[in-house]
Amino acid sequence: MRVSSNVTEAPRPRIAALPDGLEPVGPPPAPEPGEVLALVVVRNEALRLPAMLRHLRSLGVPRAIVIDNGSEDGSQAIAKAAGAWLIHAPGSFAESRFGIAWANAVLDRWGRGHWVLVADADELLVFPGSDRVGLPSLCDHLDAIGSEALPTVMLDCFPAGPLARCTYAPGEDLVQAAPLFEPPRLREEAVPDFPYALAYGGVRERLFFPDADPHRTATWLRQRSWNLVHRVAPLRRPLGWLAPPPSPTLTKVPLLRWREGAALRGSTHRLAPMRLAAGQPTGVLLHFKFLQDFHARAVDAVTRNAHWDGSREYRRYLARIGREPEFGLAGPLARHYEDPGQLVELGLMRDSEIWRAARAAV
Repeated sequence: MRVSSNVTEAPRPRIAALPDGLEPVGPPPAPEPGEVLALVVVRNEALRLPAMLRHLRSLGVPRAIVIDNGSEDGSQAIAKAAGAWLIHAPGSFAESRFGIAWANAVLDRWGRGHWVLVADADELLVFPGSDRVGLPSLCDHLDAIGSEALPTVMLDCFPAGPLARCTYAPGEDLVQAAPLFEPPRLREEAVPDFPYALAYGGVRERLFFPDADPHRTATWLRQRSWNLVHRVAPLRRPLGWLAPPPSPTLTKVPLLRWREGAALRGSTHRLAPMRLAAGQPTGVLLHFKFLQDFHARAVDAVTRNAHWDGSREYRRYLARIGREPEFGLAGPLARHYEDPGQLVELGLMRDSEIWRAARAAV
């Protein structure tokens, strides 16, 4: 005989459907309490993805959430083999605000209460002491000092010779394949969104966006003219061409404690406000865009018009390579990457006494 019960089950919270056709492939993400997560949006990243996922494991992040936008080169299989949670994203990368809408939706669903590293497949995070302690220790320290995020600077890494002659193979050490970098002369410009200032400069500006360097007389004059025009609202649109073309932004805030209200607004360049602690550590994203597939990826970006401002950045790349097929980035200012301590000494990231003491105790 069936016995009735007066106990009523509590209604389960209704979870909104993921936007734009996002759907887990296999089991959905199920992170353990306190687990540090990583999220990466990919499309045909089989060349770099194995090394990037291995780097995450070395930092103490065993599983990543990989949002795949129609890869055809085996990226999905690489993610599954590494134990990543895979999310299929069939929509338009451009219409998703270049993956921002996808990342926000996935992290609102599965990332609440977790520290999350949001990075591209060509980015490896380093921070003071990252060659000795893992990301969970850094996150514990940031919690202890009341910080919710880790600001970083992107540092472009490149091989010694022409990019077309680079022979990097999937799974090899990215630092060994592209061991050089050019210490950037950084400058900051104020912005209304968190982190309220963005850094510019570096080798990409020097080689691909020289007209953005404010130290050039022509750029200085153009900026002064635009400053005058910008004060007169009716003139801003018709004379918008006077605005100096910006070079790629080097500031990113890839590591943050995801909570209600957290949101990416311009990739990880601009976010909803997060708390930072005075004098806290900062990091560097080693950036491995410049390998043998650089030309092909630039062609794809322009053909699909899949990046910001009509793929303007990639059009610059193609113009330079078209003039110089044997193009390489190594110049007289290039130096070999050694370790995170080198980047602290160069002033590209900040250490602190309290963080040194914290990691010494690990």
